[in-house]
Amino acid sequence: MRRIALLGIALLVVGATAMAASINLCDYVSPETSLTDLGLSFSYRYFDDGATVGVDESGGRAALAFSQLYDSPDIGFTLAGNGEVLVTGLLPSSGLGDVSGTFRYYLTQDAPLFAFGGLEAAVATGQPQPGIDVSVGAGYGRFSDVTPLAKAFTIDKELRKADAITASLDGDTLMKIADAIGRKAEYSSVKDLAADVVSIIQTAAGIALAPRQVLMVEDVILATGDERNCGWAVQAGLGYQLVDPYGGSSDVLLTASADAALAPDPASQLEFRARFSGPFDILNENTLTVRASYDRALSETSSLQATYSCQRVQPLNLDASTSHSLTLLVAFVVGKADIGLQASLSKLPTAPAWTVDVSVSASLNLF
Repeated sequence: MRRIALLGIALLVVGATAMAASINLCDYVSPETSLTDLGLSFSYRYFDDGATVGVDESGGRAALAFSQLYDSPDIGFTLAGNGEVLVTGLLPSSGLGDVSGTFRYYLTQDAPLFAFGGLEAAVATGQPQPGIDVSVGAGYGRFSDVTPLAKAFTIDKELRKADAITASLDGDTLMKIADAIGRKAEYSSVKDLAADVVSIIQTAAGIALAPRQVLMVEDVILATGDERNCGWAVQAGLGYQLVDPYGGSSDVLLTASADAALAPDPASQLEFRARFSGPFDILNENTLTVRASYDRALSETSSLQATYSCQRVQPLNLDASTSHSLTLLVAFVVGKADIGLQASLSKLPTAPAWTVDVSVSASLNLF
């Protein structure tokens, strides 16, 4: 029994040591984060069944998404904009969109406590006019560009695939590689940076990398379009409604929002945002907006992109109006564009059921 107990303790120690040695992407903290993304997508379907009279279906969807995230020890800001238009025939039939901006000033270096000021605007089919409000308050949280560590993981994977190393690099070595890549601006050239990264690898693994592996390291460092970020932030405060979407009088608002980003691995990115606001009678009059997105690289030439958006407006003494949009895109790289098969679901406030569209589509990531 004593031997079994000792064996169990040994296994626990080994397991704890392995867990302590392992790291994930969100363990990396960048000294400064600056990420920008702009994408366009379009889909259209035309269907005319010879057994029926007239065109059975002719319509599509166009969408634009923009985001910018900046974070430093003292200040940070987030800008985001999303718009979607449904097309029937060749004319727009409905749509929804929102833009937001938040400026954060960190109050202390010891904890990510910040004061903020923000602006939100949203519009959807069924609303007489856009809703616009401003807000101020306090929050807690921070975001970090973890792309350098994602590149370190990619370098480790490629070295193992080429049998240049027999086992994964330990967490400390991966973090040293990420720290070097994160200081890219301090190097006079990518070759100098790659030389430092190669030196870190060779010292840790006790090997000499072949020239083709050195070139691989340079290629991974130079690669774009693989940006990843982690973090979260919650904030609450008071706002003022500049424009009521249903033409009501302006009012002081209570506002709360939550943002989160997670990179499960170097090939995927998950992002979430939710905001809830309303006057002091917030349970009977409020606006809720939610957006979640997931992006995963399936291979060097294909990717999976999923996006969900929801906007619910509850006017005082009126029925709530809810708009949904769900898009799934399997994209294949053709030049600078992604061409693929897309499934889209949308539901307008006045619609009794979801609209389903499966079609060939195109998307373009501008930067």
